Amino acid sequence: MMEKMQEIRLFTSLNTRGKREGATSPQETDLLSRIIMSDVPLTPLDMASLTGLSKPAVSRLIESLEKKGFLFRQFSQKDKRSYTLHITEKGNKEIEQVYRHYLEPVYKLRKTIGEERFKSLMAQIKEANYMLQNKGAEK
Repeated sequence: MMEKMQEIRLFTSLNTRGKREGATSPQETDLLSRIIMSDVPLTPLDMASLTGLSKPAVSRLIESLEKKGFLFRQFSQKDKRSYTLHITEKGNKEIEQVYRHYLEPVYKLRKTIGEERFKSLMAQIKEANYMLQNKGAEK
């Protein structure tokens, strides 16, 4: 298992790029990504449920992203306290830069090993994630 760990460590170090200067945090990136990928407008409560973060933590993330100009709140006409989250053009550009930065090694790997082997690798990673998530849920 130690040899396997070293292979995983080497793979990670060869294919992980450092943090971008002035970049969003991983949690901020996750929140923005979820807004982009959602088919419906999301509320802070939705975000807390989706991310597993507390409502106060989500509120701090929203405030930070709003200050950076990456998202805005659209308040409900019925209940002025309720709002949904929407990404700005600046937020879209930030996510594009984040994805380009972190996914470049993945695209390189895909090109190097070929489409079929890449699909197989991704299927195995997906299965491993599923198994680890379900094992964690059992505890």
